[in-house]
Amino acid sequence: MDEELRATRDLLEQERRRYVELFDLAPVGYLITDASGVVREVNRMASEILTREASSLLGKPLEALVGAERRVDFRALVQEAAEGARWQDELPFVRTDGGRIRLVVHALGPGAGGDGTIRWSLVEPRPNPQGSGRDSESALPFQRSRLSALLDRLHDGVVAVDQTLRVTYANSAAELLLAKEGALMGETLVDPWPEPSLRTLAAGMFEYRAEPVEARVTLEDARSTYALLALPPDLSGEALLVIADVTADERRQRAEREFVANAAHQLRTPVSAIASSIEVLQGGAKEDPAARDRFLAHLDHQCSRLVRLTRALLLLARAQALSEPPAVEVVHLRPLLAALAGGLRPGAGVRVEVDCPFDVAALTNRDLFEQAISNLAENAAKYTVEGEIVLSAEPADGHVCVVVSDTGPGADLPADGSFQRFYRDPTAQGEGFGLGLAIASEAVRALQGDLRITSDKDGTRAAVTLPSAVVNRP
Repeated sequence: MDEELRATRDLLEQERRRYVELFDLAPVGYLITDASGVVREVNRMASEILTREASSLLGKPLEALVGAERRVDFRALVQEAAEGARWQDELPFVRTDGGRIRLVVHALGPGAGGDGTIRWSLVEPRPNPQGSGRDSESALPFQRSRLSALLDRLHDGVVAVDQTLRVTYANSAAELLLAKEGALMGETLVDPWPEPSLRTLAAGMFEYRAEPVEARVTLEDARSTYALLALPPDLSGEALLVIADVTADERRQRAEREFVANAAHQLRTPVSAIASSIEVLQGGAKEDPAARDRFLAHLDHQCSRLVRLTRALLLLARAQALSEPPAVEVVHLRPLLAALAGGLRPGAGVRVEVDCPFDVAALTNRDLFEQAISNLAENAAKYTVEGEIVLSAEPADGHVCVVVSDTGPGADLPADGSFQRFYRDPTAQGEGFGLGLAIASEAVRALQGDLRITSDKDGTRAAVTLPSAVVNRP
């Protein structure tokens, strides 16, 4: 009796092994789940189709691999299979690289008195399954052509490369961005910028268990910024690169950051003046009518300046983000320059003069223009210890040139002629954040004007060129 039992057990073990071998070597993806859809067994082909190790699938609900848009339907199908129904459907499954693969799914439930398991088969659908092989093959070029036409409508560059980094596909946006001479198709992927290397990024996608990579690149001129997405190869063996132009988004974000720096720097002076005046008034000056009137007038002047400054900063922020151009008007320059000159507080013995004909006017935005010239004039007053500061304007070939010149020691400007934020003359004394010239430059740029600053041992000359306005003299 024991020998018969052992023989029966050996026979059952052999059959089990044969089943496991056949199950694992089957050319179709097979899974076995319990009645709730939790995976109990999975063969090698199913593991490859789902791009996951068999060990990572065991004990997990099959529903988790189905695309979110069909999961509710899938739960209902699992319930039907658990009750003994047999069905077939085409469902989207999520790959480990985040992509999708559509699979034809067959399910066979246990039914009454069954073992409580559901048997699944997963097969990749064939093109045009109801037609002949020749019909299917003839449909492929049409499908590729349609897909290519759809991708060509994208603003983002899309590039597919094989393991040798040969370009197997590139849409129009990618051709425009990457093709220096000729076409990209069939050529080796180029490196349009030094870091991060596009070729290195693509090559990394073919490494073992490569994960999707996101990167960002800003070109040397800082005028263009691109977001890069690299995806590992799927069953086609080709990696995918997506290149999106995010220059406008980057500009808006930078404008928001710079607005905070601009506001903190520019609002400090009027706010400090208002606080000082209030302190003096509370200290007893309010009892002296003459002193009280003088400080109240000073408060009124600083409050008006604060309102204009806030409006200018908001206009500047919007102009930097290119959300809207600043509104322009005819601005008479003589009274504006005279008011700015009267508000300067240079050192003792420094003269401030205005040299501007009464009929000279500019077509500009008053607040932004005043902000730019005010920054240049205050910069001159800060560093001029003797001599004079001159605010002048004269027409020149359909434009007007406004110049702020001084006889200071000269400024040590950046070698490239730019006006970076937080750059300060290393020879300058006193406090400051190094934002004045940068803000003036941004304001003039927003006005479609030109700012040029030259400096030597005899002083500094800042020239702003803007469109002129015709003034009809009475």
